[in-house]
Amino acid sequence: MESIAGKKEGLLFGNSSIHHEERFLLEMFSQISDRLKTKFNYSEDDIRKIFYKEDILIPVYIFSGNLGPAEALSKFLKEHYEMDYSKIAEITGRDVKSVWANYKRASKKMPWAFEKKDGVSMPASAFNPELSTLENVISYLKNNMEMSNKKIAGLLNKNPSNIWSLNRRASKKRGKNDKKE
Repeated sequence: MESIAGKKEGLLFGNSSIHHEERFLLEMFSQISDRLKTKFNYSEDDIRKIFYKEDILIPVYIFSGNLGPAEALSKFLKEHYEMDYSKIAEITGRDVKSVWANYKRASKKMPWAFEKKDGVSMPASAFNPELSTLENVISYLKNNMEMSNKKIAGLLNKNPSNIWSLNRRASKKRGKNDKKE
């Protein structure tokens, strides 16, 4: 996935692969940013906070290895974002003791940090405490990213029939919760 800076470079050098509307929006974004900086003394950080949703992104590839899904999530958030256990518990809707135990198990199984890779990510805000970690991931990929079971299975290194089963279970759980409200 190309960054905005890369797209901006493409604009400056006349990259014809950028769609007309995309070019227009990127130029508008650049002008607004420049105006906020010069006229109102906004910093780069101020502009980033305004224009970008400040959600924590979880790369889906972390769930494809030998760690359990909750272990992988705890390890990633603890090491990549340097969060404490209570913050991870708050974000994931889990108990602090469970997060601690998941992280400790993950650290023993995988003492090294996750590699940084490009790929599909999901926002931490998509995690529903009523669903398992893997059900949340599959539900997000299926419903928000509109991926097929086969594509999800490839990303998570799982069997497509397991993806179907987990998505069905998550749908039933969400259906029960919707009826409660």
